[in-house]
Parts: sequence; C-alpha cells; structure tokens
Amino acid sequence: MLIVAETEGQPFCLMVDDLIGKQEVVIKSLGEGLGHIPGVAGGAILGDGRVGLILDMGGLWGAHAHA
Repeated sequence: MLIVAETEGQPFCLMVDDLIGKQEVVIKSLGEGLGHIPGVAGGAILGDGRVGLILDMGGLWGAHAHA
C-alpha cells in the first residue's frame, strides 16, 4: 500500500503496512532529546492512550534524497 504525498512540488510515495484511519490530533513536541529526528514532526496521544508519531513529509523526502 502506498501513500502519495507532495513536498516542494515534488510528488513521492511512502510505502506503509496498514492505514488505520484518519484522526484529528494535537501535535506535541518530542523535546530536546528527540526533537531533531528527520521526518518526525512530533507526537500525539491517541484516544486509546498510545503515542503516535506525526510524520513530516518534507523531512522524510529530504532524508531519502540525501541518503
């Protein structure tokens, strides 16, 4: 399964194992220790108490392009 995204006018695909659904969440910073991971914008506490990472599509594309 692929998710099609676009950043800076450049389309790309992200392969995923599963698509659970769509949720509106409040993004929280990961703090100083984890705040500078390319491709991760922050985290959110989901309705069931689990933590979900919020992906930064531009960061993912940039990390891949420079790898």
